[in-house]
Amino acid sequence: MFMRKMRGSASLVMGIMAAAFVGWLVFDGINAMQGGNLGGQINPVVGQVGGQDIRYNEWNIFLQNQLAVNRAADRGMTDEDVRVVTEQAWESLISATLIQAELDRLGVSVTDAEVRQAFFTQPPQEMLSYPGFQTDGQFDIDKYRRFFTDPATDETQLLQIEGYYRSILPRAKLQTLVQSGIYVSEEEAWRFYRDTNEQARVRFVRIDPALAVADSQVSVSEDEIRQVYDERVDDLIRPASARVNMVSMSLRPSVADSLAARERAAALADRVRGGEDFAEVAMAESADSISGAEGGFMGKRPTAAFDPRLTEAAADAPLGQVTDPVETPFGLHVLQVDERTADSLALRQIYVPFEISGATEDSVFTLLDDLEDLALRTDLTTAADSLGVTLRADVQLLDGVDFIPGAGQLGVAREWALGPESEIGDLSDSFENPAGFHLVELLGRRDESTIPFDEAAVGIRAELLVEKKKERAAELAAGLLDAVTAGGTLDEAAEALGWSAEETVSFRRGDFVPGLGQGTEAVGFGFGADVGELSGALDAGDAVVVVEVLEREEATREAFEEVRDAVVGQLGFERSQQYVQKWLVALREDTVVEDHRERLLLQQEAQPMIPGF
Repeated sequence: MFMRKMRGSASLVMGIMAAAFVGWLVFDGINAMQGGNLGGQINPVVGQVGGQDIRYNEWNIFLQNQLAVNRAADRGMTDEDVRVVTEQAWESLISATLIQAELDRLGVSVTDAEVRQAFFTQPPQEMLSYPGFQTDGQFDIDKYRRFFTDPATDETQLLQIEGYYRSILPRAKLQTLVQSGIYVSEEEAWRFYRDTNEQARVRFVRIDPALAVADSQVSVSEDEIRQVYDERVDDLIRPASARVNMVSMSLRPSVADSLAARERAAALADRVRGGEDFAEVAMAESADSISGAEGGFMGKRPTAAFDPRLTEAAADAPLGQVTDPVETPFGLHVLQVDERTADSLALRQIYVPFEISGATEDSVFTLLDDLEDLALRTDLTTAADSLGVTLRADVQLLDGVDFIPGAGQLGVAREWALGPESEIGDLSDSFENPAGFHLVELLGRRDESTIPFDEAAVGIRAELLVEKKKERAAELAAGLLDAVTAGGTLDEAAEALGWSAEETVSFRRGDFVPGLGQGTEAVGFGFGADVGELSGALDAGDAVVVVEVLEREEATREAFEEVRDAVVGQLGFERSQQYVQKWLVALREDTVVEDHRERLLLQQEAQPMIPGF
């Protein structure tokens, strides 16, 4: 391979390539998938995409790379984080397999010359910010080229880079092929420019059907409800659900932890008052690594850019003097004002967060262990009562809904409760998410089903009542128009009927306009009618309105010509991205995808550990 002849010591920069190589490993792994069958084999099939096997080893390598990238973001990963990343990784692998199949079908490939050209002219994005390749703060491609032609070449790492380019270049060709039919005409660009730059201002009278029309003035028959039900019955699906009892424990600082933080912040302020240099104390003690590295300097900013509590404390503080600790939702801040003007501040801080102590954390984990142990011997309700822990009873978990009130995003609990491995009465392991730790006890399950007529009828009746009230409100609006036609103004006619006219500020087509809504018929009238024209009854979402156009600022062709190329480019980029997404969706819809991961997991649990796993 041609890169065997290149020279360079790539070991110093390979870390930068980690994120870029994750995608390459997917595609490279797909090409290498082979061996084994589902259940009991060294490398079993965990899924199929259009008949193409996805095997355990390749799936696991890709998943572990994705998890490693997320863990590298300097934060711990909860059970819920792992679940989300796992599902995202699975979807990415499916997309990668579909794309690889298209590449194979179309025979898309790259030559050595194309790889060489890309290597020297299109450095990986991650390389552009590497300090060793910078000159005066800008990426220096000559330094990049010299680095990789140094006599101390690490051949293995260069071959990895070659593999990276041989993976991404065919996909770039495929994307170009998919997007080749994208075209944005000048007329389309003009319409977009006009629609996003024209402004209008209107006067309107808003008639709220809920207030203007009494329930007794409209009626909905059972036949009407039944007709709507029959029309929608295929969409009236109740998702699978589970009923659970749940206990949640958050890892929050205790009162003692908060008191310790306040004492520490006060002690740090006293050290500065005692003669220590503020910057040195900040560098050594501040929990904010960014400002701490600058001696606590938070920058000179407009006063409004700081937290109001900090600006209030800084307003009267003598320049260069330390303040008492200032409390914000983020923690405690010992401040020093370096400079102050009428509208700006230059501040330094020593930041002390409210953090959970080891002792508090241990007490929470001990309580969680005791709760789990007692619940396994009795039930979660009895255990919670015995230990004085709050239990939320009969919580409903819906398939496809990850959010649980009081617990936050916790799809991992939903998946457990609805999974085939869980039985009624089971107690889960503790699940962790950013809100804390959660124990779940399964009370019951219900399969997906059609919502029966009696249950759906309540919502359908309410919907039809709103529609009929809007129809009556439109009739009332006709009376308002008659009064204006007879010679009155919109304000006078509205006042005579007990309503009031309102005026908007200038707005664009895509804006949300108070009283008129967003993207409604009422908003559109402001741009489709002449100035001074009065509308009939218009839909404004939850109300009916009558609109009078007061002003309109038209977009001009002259102004458009100045930005035409940028608008065409923007629309072309957006359209190409949308087209690629639609193309991928179409590929997915036309492909049979099988997911055997859960089945494989159940087989693993039912048999001895498979060698090599």
